[in-house]
Amino acid sequence: MKNTFLIIDDDINIRKMLGHLIIKNNLGRVVEELEDGGNAVEEILFYEPDIVLIDFLLPEKDGIEIIRSSKSQGYKGKFIMISQVDNEDMIGEAYENGIIFFINKPINKIEAINVIKGVCNNIKLERSVSLIRDTVFDMEEVHRSSSSDDWRQEVQDICTDIGIIGESGYKDLSKLIEEIIFLKRKKNTVNYQLQDIYHQMAEKEKLHYNTHVHARTIEQRIRRVTFKALENIAALGKDDHYNSQFAEYSGVLFDFKQVKQQIQHIKNPKSERGKINVKKFVEGILLKLNF
Repeated sequence: MKNTFLIIDDDINIRKMLGHLIIKNNLGRVVEELEDGGNAVEEILFYEPDIVLIDFLLPEKDGIEIIRSSKSQGYKGKFIMISQVDNEDMIGEAYENGIIFFINKPINKIEAINVIKGVCNNIKLERSVSLIRDTVFDMEEVHRSSSSDDWRQEVQDICTDIGIIGESGYKDLSKLIEEIIFLKRKKNTVNYQLQDIYHQMAEKEKLHYNTHVHARTIEQRIRRVTFKALENIAALGKDDHYNSQFAEYSGVLFDFKQVKQQIQHIKNPKSERGKINVKKFVEGILLKLNF
């Protein structure tokens, strides 16, 4: 079953480029293109596309408002935001309101294709799970009980690929992913606040190990290991843009613009370092795990 896309951007060149990438890579079909946010919610609810590619700043109604309104009225599809906005707080707000990924303009085609393919694969898995739930036998629970720990090995493999398996924050990162998987799998929700999970992790350490670890300490360790991953990926890209691991992870785990900034910093240490977004990093790993 082919995925359907709705593209909302006031730049016709961006709309045409995204449509071309979708068709060329056999990712699905575009059901509608909009140049402003005026009737966006109505169009989303009418077409019910699997994926909405949406700009942050739009005429008449901005991307965040469209996402909130669409979700409140029952839209269940995925939002990928593509914008020139580089304010961390604004990007964080977009994630908190339900986008799956944020891609910076100017668009890097490799990044865009990898992200869209990843989301398509996630949708395919969700459909498979939905079919299983509709069968007489509850095969979903059988699958979960037989492979409940499979994701741990996959996380280890990913962290090995990006060179952070031996870092002190790796265990915290793994626990963070475990908490989010629990929320998504058992409580059937995709909405969460990282700060809330950091506090839960701190409380569990205190209860189980009688240690007094502050949530802020856990957050800092995870941020450090995330930045280490950015450094490693950037180092791979500096030497070879076609490196398989660089191509696979650079756009899924990080904003590609920040990867390029970190590459520039490696070449010229006086230039600004790249920045990280922990939620994008974690969601990228979860996407690779098909959660």
